[in-house]
Amino acid sequence: MKKALTILFSMLTAAVVRAEAIKDIRIVNQAGEEYDISSVAAFTSFNVGEQVPDRETILSSIAIDVNRMRESGRYSYVNARMNVEPDGVVLVYTVVHKHRLRRIAFVGGSKSGRKMRSKSELEIGQFADDSTFEMAAEKLREAYRDYWYPDAKITWTSEANDELGTVDVAFKIDAGQKMGIKHIEFEGNDLIDDKKLQKVIQQKEKRWWSFITGSGKYKEEVVDADVYSIKSLYMNNGFLDAQVSEPVLDDTTPKKSKLIFKIDEGQRYRIGEVTLSGAEAYPVREIRRAIRLRPGAIASVENAEAGSEGIRAFYGNRGYVRTNVRPVYDANAETGIVDIEYEVTEGTIGYIQDVNISGNERTLDKVIRRELVMYPGEKYNRSRIQTSESRLRNLNYFEIVTINPESTGEGDKYDVNVQVKEKPTGQFTAGVGFSSVDSLVGYVELSQGNFNWKRWPPIGAGQKFKIRAQLGTERNDLEISFIEPWFLNRQLSMGIDLFHREARYFSDSYDQQNNGARLSLGKPLSRWTRGNLSYTLEQFNVFDVADSASQAIKDEEGRRLKSGLDYTWTFDSRDRFFNPTSGNKTTVTPYVAGGMLGGQTDLFGARVRATQYWPMIWDMIFNLRGQIESVEAFGDSKANAGTYGDGVPIFDRLFLGGSYNLRGYEFRDVGPTDPNTDDTVGGNSMAFVTAELTYPIWNKIRGAVFYDWGFVNVDSWDFDPSEYADDWGIGLRLDLPGFPLHLDYAWPITYDERYLDGSGRFNFLIGHTF
Repeated sequence: MKKALTILFSMLTAAVVRAEAIKDIRIVNQAGEEYDISSVAAFTSFNVGEQVPDRETILSSIAIDVNRMRESGRYSYVNARMNVEPDGVVLVYTVVHKHRLRRIAFVGGSKSGRKMRSKSELEIGQFADDSTFEMAAEKLREAYRDYWYPDAKITWTSEANDELGTVDVAFKIDAGQKMGIKHIEFEGNDLIDDKKLQKVIQQKEKRWWSFITGSGKYKEEVVDADVYSIKSLYMNNGFLDAQVSEPVLDDTTPKKSKLIFKIDEGQRYRIGEVTLSGAEAYPVREIRRAIRLRPGAIASVENAEAGSEGIRAFYGNRGYVRTNVRPVYDANAETGIVDIEYEVTEGTIGYIQDVNISGNERTLDKVIRRELVMYPGEKYNRSRIQTSESRLRNLNYFEIVTINPESTGEGDKYDVNVQVKEKPTGQFTAGVGFSSVDSLVGYVELSQGNFNWKRWPPIGAGQKFKIRAQLGTERNDLEISFIEPWFLNRQLSMGIDLFHREARYFSDSYDQQNNGARLSLGKPLSRWTRGNLSYTLEQFNVFDVADSASQAIKDEEGRRLKSGLDYTWTFDSRDRFFNPTSGNKTTVTPYVAGGMLGGQTDLFGARVRATQYWPMIWDMIFNLRGQIESVEAFGDSKANAGTYGDGVPIFDRLFLGGSYNLRGYEFRDVGPTDPNTDDTVGGNSMAFVTAELTYPIWNKIRGAVFYDWGFVNVDSWDFDPSEYADDWGIGLRLDLPGFPLHLDYAWPITYDERYLDGSGRFNFLIGHTF
């Protein structure tokens, strides 16, 4: 017993001995000269004389100190070390202080100092060092390039006062010659015309609209990329020997400079024999189906590489990991035929052991795992890996998504490593807008695309949250929405919306206010289809009814509660969500309100919408879209029908006219009209069709030519088109980031001369049509 106590005492004594005392803390510069410790006291974890359990704690703490000091922006250089001495440890922090910026000067150049200071993003009083000034100089160079001075040279000098801790900086600017690329010429291109070549390069010619687009600025940094793009275009059109030299800049007249690309097209090849070698696990004939190359077709390097990808996918979808494929070209310049042999190195069949996720600092693991379609224990499948990558990217939570197999060293077992890099998913936006329907509108919106209501900060659970307020001359809105995309841990979305809407643009004869809530459940039914069931409880208030209004509108004055259910089936095969070029989107929505659902509005109806896109020659896109809908009252609503609508309240009646359908007419101006007051009172059945052709003008700008046709009838389920209205027009489509703008001018063709004079109308719309 005594021996055991002796051993225990010795162990406790050793533990105490291992504790370290902080003997001293020193702050030095790179020359070893000491600073006053107070200059970094806010960042150090220890005090002189403090007892610390062990050296590992000291090392980990001073590493944290160093990171905090670097992130503070006060220091150009920070490092730390621990010196062990007999009576304790000495912590030595090596730092180089930044100085506060006292004065900024600009010498030379053609722009004002105030403008250049703004472009440099420097502020008097900020901490600055040499790297700060070099970054500011680069921003100034970029600014001068934007001002059409591509050769601007900017140098800087600084003078520091160590005693005061301040620094002055002066930028010397040699703007050089102002230059614009008026012409881009191609020499030697016999079989591919200038227009196709200009389309693939980043450098553009100066045009009258360059003050908007910036086209025509000489961009030396894109020269190599443009040469590569031209060569790729040739090689993908069979010119496997094509050579493109670095362009020659003719700046004899700087503002009307010329850029000349010299091209040697060489022989144009067609595909000869396509063979495989190295394939043993499967018959060559079976693998050959993955290669979509046909003898006699134009030899495209892009298509040949797609054949390599097809072979890798063939093996990868059968469990093979790390299959290599290399296309070997045997070109005969005399015959213009190229034979292609795919050399295959078969990998090995692998099984997934673990799925490891890294890089997600905010997003929960489960949010990522539920999007994956490969699981531990399964055979490796390349298509499932790619599908998982695509699904994670589509979440729009990550800048980078990579999924790669890694051998575990245990035979055929592989770990699948999912690596992500998160990006900001929250947005705060505010602004002022104007449209031909809403007039002037100011808005504020706060949204989070990766919301988590269970923790603070509320990020990481994959939910969607948005609150938006709009205040304008014709509308006041407040909307709050929340979406849980995996309700009850199933691929079932649940959404909740609360809203207040006040509209004065429906009619000159009344205003309308809606307050309500909406609960919805949605589920994908197949790759292209989705179903969504929604319940809405909404109170309508029709107020400020004009004395001269139609009796049909006066009958609707006051409040009415609506309790409704709708189901939407959606088919969507479009290639892109916004600005698609091909595909179809169709929605079918039956709906009912009142009856067993309660409320003061009894009606049922159905709506069908469809839009189809076709790509055309010369990058034109033809779009055909339309809608058909009818609504009918029943029960008490039908029994208490007013002057018009057969019991359907005015807020559920159907109208046409405006930016969304018949653009040659005012908003909601097409439909049954009260002949006594000229008020459009709406109908119970409608249909419209729009045919539109858009064509490229420049970068994100497209022109449009369109024809709109439609009708609104009084009775339910009456689709007699005899009383139709139509129009035609022209427009512009500006695909500005976050601000897509449609500008249209349309002229009515067939219209009721009692109410319309046939003059054209201008419409503009911010956003996208269905």
